[in-house]
Parts: sequence; C-alpha cells; structure tokens
Amino acid sequence: MATPIQRLSRLASRTFSRLNTGEGLSNDMLLQLKSRFNEITADDVCFDARHIQERDRLTHEKAPVSYIHMWEDDCFSMGIFVVKRGGQLPLHDHPGMFGLLKVIYGTLKIVSFSEVSGVDVPEEISQLFPRRQRPLLKPVKLQQDGLITSYDMCCQLTPSEGNFHEISSESDMAAFVDILAPPYNHSRDRDCNYYKLVPTDDKEPNRHIEWLVRVSQPTEFWCDTVDYQGPDLEIENN
Repeated sequence: MATPIQRLSRLASRTFSRLNTGEGLSNDMLLQLKSRFNEITADDVCFDARHIQERDRLTHEKAPVSYIHMWEDDCFSMGIFVVKRGGQLPLHDHPGMFGLLKVIYGTLKIVSFSEVSGVDVPEEISQLFPRRQRPLLKPVKLQQDGLITSYDMCCQLTPSEGNFHEISSESDMAAFVDILAPPYNHSRDRDCNYYKLVPTDDKEPNRHIEWLVRVSQPTEFWCDTVDYQGPDLEIENN
C-alpha cells in the first residue's frame, strides 16, 4: 500500500506532466494536490530534527541550510529544505515555474513578491545604478509577509504570483517540503537568480511598487546535503 508521500509524489507527477505536453495545469488536479500536500507531516518523510542537530554538532562548519533530495525528473522536483536559526534562503526567483511549499517542522518567515508589468523605472531609482545594471531592475508588489508553521496550509507560487521569495527560520530549526515544476534547469534558462530589495522613498506616487535588483548569490548562503530517509518515490510516467 502506498504511503502518503508516495501518493503525493504520484499526484504531483500526473498534475505537472501536463506542462510538458502543452495541456496546461488542471485547476481541479492542482486543488487536489494542494489538499493532499496539506496533510503531509514530518513523520511521512521520516524527518527527525535531532538527526540534523547531532550531525551539525559534529560538523566543523555548519551550513545555514541543508537540502534533502527526494525526487527530480523533467516534470518536477521534490525535496526538503532545513533552515537553521539565523539562516535563510535569500530572495530568489523561479523563472516560468510553479511551486508548492509545506512546512513540516518549526516556524518560517516567508516574504514573497509578484512582478508588475508596464512600470517604468523612476529616475530616482535608475540613478542609483550604473547603466549596465539598470536592465536587472524589476518592479514588484508584496504578495506575502508572514510566519508559517506546520499547522498552516501549503504556500503556492506561479510564474506570475509570488515568484520571488525569501525564506528564513524563526525557530531553532525549520523544515519544509518543496515541490517545483518544472525544476531548475540551466540548459533551459531556468536558473535561480538572486535579488536585493532597493530602498525607495515612501513619498513616491507608486509606493505600493517595490524594486528588486538582480545580484550574485550572497556569500553567506550555502547548502549542504543530507540523505533522504523516507519511503522510496518510484514514479511511473503516465
């Protein structure tokens, strides 16, 4: 009999395989996937925070974030991010991708933004950057800014909504299961780009608009990897 995480992964495969065939996402299937994802717990993926804590105690240089790989194919990827106290996934994007995130341990703070179209760069913003950097500016609006725990429903991002986000731990450790479809892929122009929020004057007419500028990966951010201990995810392509 399939376990909850196996049933979830198979449903994710059926849901997101439609992107590869050009059919587009089915809202009904996506709602069903989110409903099933909301039920996933740390026990379902055999996540034990004590294992990470003991491992970090014996490690000379503790990574601010650990990643547990669960599954990846052309259709979607699934894994667990473990964010330590003081650690964060810096503000980054998901080009042309859909994503679902479910906290299974601790408390996360998530700040997300959606890109806004048809907005010219104000002169006071433009003059802060050399000409070569100005094409890296993006106008966005705040989508979410709040705390999320395992008692909350999963969060969703789409190519147009909440596609830029920053995730930090508000507890000694926090962990979440992450589904991305399609996965990051350098050869298909789906790189992970990092951003910084540009300070703006609150007196501007478009003060609901924020500006992001693309930057290099922050030097303080890096991940190590931990082996997945949960049920095998053997997904047949349908």
